Amino acid sequence: MGEITDALRRARQAGASPVPERPRPPADGPDRIPFAPVPEEPERGLPEPARRASLSTTKRGVWPPRLVVVDAHSAAAESCRHVALRLRRELSARRSRSCAVVSALRQEGKTTLACNLALSLASFGQGRTVALVDLDIRNPTVAKSLELPQEAGIEGAIRGEHSLREVCVSIDRPPLDVYPVRMAHRDPQDLLASPGLEAVLRELDRLYEIVLIDTPPVLLVPDAAVILGHVGAAVAVARAGRTTRRAFESMRELLPSGRLLGSILNEGELPTPVGHYGYYGEDSHSGSA
Repeated sequence: MGEITDALRRARQAGASPVPERPRPPADGPDRIPFAPVPEEPERGLPEPARRASLSTTKRGVWPPRLVVVDAHSAAAESCRHVALRLRRELSARRSRSCAVVSALRQEGKTTLACNLALSLASFGQGRTVALVDLDIRNPTVAKSLELPQEAGIEGAIRGEHSLREVCVSIDRPPLDVYPVRMAHRDPQDLLASPGLEAVLRELDRLYEIVLIDTPPVLLVPDAAVILGHVGAAVAVARAGRTTRRAFESMRELLPSGRLLGSILNEGELPTPVGHYGYYGEDSHSGSA
């Protein structure tokens, strides 16, 4: 204490101002210490989409066959909503915004599930909080499944030729932003390995609360493993009567460690009448397909 007092005395003699003391707590209690308010999170600044669309129906009011969630009272729609709620909780627990939907092989229901999960998640939120991104660039089917226009594609945004606004197709109800592929590419490895993919996915992570990504089959091409290097989580789809245990386990071995949240059995016989989809945790049932 003597050294501090001497230093303050010398500072006064030299004409310098001493360092002000910290404010003391109020006299009416030790808990009322002044604090700075936490700043609010800045607005994400969603781009105004270049195109808006509605989920179309036929003249008889029939929805596209892959859209199960639009039938609000069906068992399949109810099951899909349960899966979507579980997925949202898992992503929140991981503090992750992006999730890839993967499968071992083709014709296992991956794109159908991705579309319906995205629509279900969008129905829970307020405004445009969910994005569906087609990164199955070799065989893109998201736009076809939802019957959306394809004037610009996510591949153009990855190359820097288009902005995300130009690529985005915004569905009005439920509010879902879709980023389709404009045309198939036989060899997209250079595209997926470019810095543009990471930049696009990082920006989508910033703009949306949840980003759901459709990917190519894991056992057929290496694309999904590359994509998952930039994505926080994944869910795997298996189809009852088609996906073998061996194929499913081989797919799991190829995925980056720690990414898989769980697996979803498509068209399986479940103990309760919940339709086409059922959720199974990774630890107990992921190999049961």
